[in-house]
This record gives sequence, structure tokens and C-alpha cells, in this order.
Amino acid sequence: MSLVRIRCNVLPEMSAFLWRGLFHVVQSAKSEASCGPVAVDSPQSGSRSEPALAGVSRRFSVVHFIAAPGGGGAEAMMRNLVRAMDPGRWRNVVIVMDGRPWPREMEELRAMGAEVHDLEATAFLRAGTLVKLVRLLREVRPDVLQTWMHHADFVGGWCARLAGVRRVVWGIHCREIHASPGESAARIRWFRRLLGASSRVLPSRVISCSAAAIRDHAAMGYSEGRMTWVPNGIDTSVFKPDAAARVRVRQELRVPESAPLVGFVGRFHEMKDLSTWLRAAAVLQSRRPETHFLLCGGHEPGLGDCARAALSVMPFRQQVHFAPFRADPQAVYPALDVFSLSSRTEACPMTLMEALACGVPCVTTDVGDCARLLGDSGRVVPVHDAEALARAWEELLDHRPDAAVLRRDAVGRFDIRAAARGYENVYREVLSA
Repeated sequence: MSLVRIRCNVLPEMSAFLWRGLFHVVQSAKSEASCGPVAVDSPQSGSRSEPALAGVSRRFSVVHFIAAPGGGGAEAMMRNLVRAMDPGRWRNVVIVMDGRPWPREMEELRAMGAEVHDLEATAFLRAGTLVKLVRLLREVRPDVLQTWMHHADFVGGWCARLAGVRRVVWGIHCREIHASPGESAARIRWFRRLLGASSRVLPSRVISCSAAAIRDHAAMGYSEGRMTWVPNGIDTSVFKPDAAARVRVRQELRVPESAPLVGFVGRFHEMKDLSTWLRAAAVLQSRRPETHFLLCGGHEPGLGDCARAALSVMPFRQQVHFAPFRADPQAVYPALDVFSLSSRTEACPMTLMEALACGVPCVTTDVGDCARLLGDSGRVVPVHDAEALARAWEELLDHRPDAAVLRRDAVGRFDIRAAARGYENVYREVLSA
């Protein structure tokens, strides 16, 4: 999930959801219904059974429900999609659980023309949160509800059912369910079962950014017939080679222009296995003492114990640089000579797409769709193998691929316009069903 701390303690709060939250939502819905239908002055008003036929010219409304507008790949993909969808055909509404920690991203969505609502809630399964969401869905009356990630899928799907929203599309953006702080393995197991059962009755379709994740979720009980693979996409007009940014970022880091720089951009999450990344860095530094390393997305205290231990034995510790998340990640990639992931699990990481679009060669572990994304544009190594990771970095530093070729391939395969058409096609199918 994103960096915002959204709690979803499934087992103890499930009873609250079913008995208190659900009761208040139903009573609220009955009360509103007794006052007559909600009058909404919006382009999508009209018969809810109207099909999305080719000859229909009206705009259709899509509500996106997500925990937060920023902080991770799914959130970035949501913003990319809102930006790229045809505004003459689609009206985008975004509902976030808590947007207060992300003012820049909230304003960015509004600048794109989206209608944005903030529930200002810190827990999914609370009566007040559920009432707010159901009321808002009844007011907006979307033609399609698109939910983003497992907790939003589950809560958004059930609230949509109570609000009378019949066309729901779930979004899969990781291969496993990540525990919130304090959640036990038992709670995650129960939540996995609830998701699997709900997936067969709530969503009309399920969009997965990863082919590998489709297989994983089929094993959880999702219907393969409802799942569609739509890879992520990026704005390739933003992520591109930039010589000036390369000089500027290296000067900020005090990295010589001639020094090799290997980098990582992302969250300091345990699934990224940064301990293997740093162990590989130590191996490469022992062979190439001039090499510098950049981890962009956090500070040293945010590393796990194993990663800090690996950092402590670096031959030249002062050549390992840390930087927090930046509002302009497109400036970071051009400063690198190699971009690398060492993850133990991934779905369809946008960071690989972004780096390749900037003309930077990549090394990744063989997880999720990573090998499919790279193709012949980098190196793929086994999980947890620091020696193989360091060797792949060294090979690319010795024989760096042509940046123009990397970018041309990335633009052809990863541009957000292709992903947006994929989402729009699913929405049309759902509307026409």
C-alpha cells in the first residue's frame, strides 16, 4: 500500500462492518430513499440500464476509489490514467480515503479536470467511513466504479452494492496481500478468503496490471474469466533522457560525472529486499571502488536490520547516497548509469518503465512481469542472489546499451495512452453487458 497508514484489521473489525457499519449504512440509505431520488446535475444522469453502444455520445462517469492519491505505483498509475482518458468520453471522479498527507497529488488530480473527494478517514472498516462512501456513491451515481488495490476492492465493492452501483471493476496491483501495521498472518488469511469469495459476486470485471498476478489471484478464488490483463503505463513525454537533469542531480549528490552510479527508486519495503541490493553494492564496490549508489525513496533509518547490516560493511560507505521521495522522479533516472530492482516479489513495476523511457538500462530479479517488461533491454537475475546482481550491474557498466534504442522501445510498449485504451475498453464492455 501507499505510505499513508490505512488500518484494516480484518477479523476484529469485520463484525463492526457487518453489524454496526452495515446497519448504519442501510438505515441511512432507507432514510434518503424515503425523501425521493437524489437530484444530481451531472452528465451521467439518466437511465442506469442505458448501454454504452457505439452510437451513444454522452459522457460516462468513472469513480476511482483508492486509499491515497500518492505513495506508490498503483497511485501513480491511477493519476496517469485520469490524465490520459478521453475527456470527451469519460468524466473522472476520484474518492480517496485520506488525501491530507498528499496535497500536491490532490491538486494535480484537480488540475487534470477530475472531481476529487476526500473521506479524511484513517480506517476502511468504520461505520462513519462506510456511511460517507455509500452516500457519496449515491450522490455521484457513477456509471462505473473502479477500485484500486485489495482493501479498496473489498470495501468499495460492498459499498457500491449498497449504493445501487452495479458496474464495479476491481484493480489488482500486487501479487500478494500486504499486511497493515499490527495485522497478523491469521487476519491476512481470513481477508484473503473474504476477497476470493467476494470477487465472484461483486466486480463485473477485474483488471490486473500483471499476468503473473492473474495466476496468483486465480489460486485465491478469483474467477479467471472475469480477469483482464492491462499492463501499467507511463507518460513517456515526462520520462525521457535529460542531460541537464543528470548534471544537476549528480551535483546535488556530489557524485563525479565520470563515476558509475547505480540506483534504486521506490519504497523501503521489505518486499524490495534492499539487503540483497546493498550486499550486491558491496560486491561491486570491492571490484570497482569508484562506483556510487543511490537509494531514492527514504533515509537510512528506514532500512530493515539486514539492510543496515549490509550497509555497515560497504568498502566506501560515503559513496552510498540516500534521498527521500521526489516530486520529480523523472530527474533522478537520467543521473543513473544503471537502474536496479532486487525485489522478492513484484507485479508490473512502473519504475522499470520509467528508467527505460529515460534511456537507462535496468537489472531486475526474475519476479512478476519484470522479465517480460525488460525483454532484451537489461538483465534478469535470480531472487536473493547478490553476486548475480553485482555481476549484471558490472556487465551493463562495461557494455551499456544505446539510450536511444532503450527509449524507442519503451515509448512503443509503455506509453500511458495504450494502457488508457485498455481500461476504456473494459469499461465499454462492462457498460454494454
